[in-house]
Amino acid sequence: MVKKGKFKLLSFLIENQLIYYKSLNKNKKLVAFSIIETNSLLKIIPILNDFLKKRFLLYYSIQINIPKKRRKLIILNFISNDKNRIVKFFSLIYQQISECDKSAKFLKKRYLKRQFLHVISNKINVDMNTMKLGDSLILKHDDDLQFLHFYQINCPFIENKSVSLHNLLKLLNNFNRKGFLIFNIKVNNKEELIYHTYFIDIKYEKNNSSLDIEKEVNSLFNCELFKNIEVNLKLLYCILWRTNISEIYYNLENGVNLFLSLSQFNFQKLSKFNTQFEKALQLNQINFHRLNRNLLLIEDKILFLIFKDFHREDILRLLEKFYSRYFVIILILNRDEYKKLLDVNKIKFLENLKTLNYMDFVKLNFSVLKNEYVLKNS
Repeated sequence: MVKKGKFKLLSFLIENQLIYYKSLNKNKKLVAFSIIETNSLLKIIPILNDFLKKRFLLYYSIQINIPKKRRKLIILNFISNDKNRIVKFFSLIYQQISECDKSAKFLKKRYLKRQFLHVISNKINVDMNTMKLGDSLILKHDDDLQFLHFYQINCPFIENKSVSLHNLLKLLNNFNRKGFLIFNIKVNNKEELIYHTYFIDIKYEKNNSSLDIEKEVNSLFNCELFKNIEVNLKLLYCILWRTNISEIYYNLENGVNLFLSLSQFNFQKLSKFNTQFEKALQLNQINFHRLNRNLLLIEDKILFLIFKDFHREDILRLLEKFYSRYFVIILILNRDEYKKLLDVNKIKFLENLKTLNYMDFVKLNFSVLKNEYVLKNS
């Protein structure tokens, strides 16, 4: 939470791709927000984690809308006394993400405002009253009422793969829920990445006989995944700013792992992966020619080998035939099978060659595929 400075919730200024709040206190602190809309979280997360560690960002939050939509939102939070410093940091993030993920869109002006306010209102001009009723927050817009319920999520169950994030989203959709899943990510005083997660369940009428989400979710996943919590009216700004609503944080060992089940790539079936990979290459305007189901020639310079499992003889045969002519990338989709590749001395000591597992692949900046020199030095 932003503890220093006093801000008026709905008094903000929009300049192109940034929303600014100015503190009402004498310190004149500025809090700014930017929103990214993207198909792929997995390429952006490592970049944002790096900027977090450099303290360019105070935090960022990932918002997944329920019912599930293809594109996710990432809310970036900046804080400084110097507006030029915020603009500088934003520009650096904008440049790096735009180069890495062609699907990423930084929202601006009216659409930025609409998406920023959407978590508390579906109207761009907000005239709102707030009330508390039991464990619900009630937001009143003219004659419309919204009942907001909050559920803390026990994330270790997702990280250790007891629960798939993909399956959780599917379940909430099947329950016909409307709301937002929020992942708030920041760096603590020990320079560790930590995260806090909750689900905002939105109803448009008070119905005491409605489905008990906490009970149903926990029962179906056979674990204490959801916990209903009460949120004070004073924390309404936390909801709008997509920051934490309690002090329960978890260590983020690997930001990509948590969201891997939402990947646009299917790592279980080679045929589906090939189709998705080709679409990604086309999106990034990278020329390629498919030689067979395991082999792509990219930009006439890079030979890309793709196998679900480790096939030693096939890989060595292809290297013998093509290694002298091209820079070679070998991708093994199965994590355990990839370890076998690393044990082959004939492969791991070759210079014009790069090996990838699926985790390396989802973090790969596709733009480097246009330049094998960059790959050689990465």
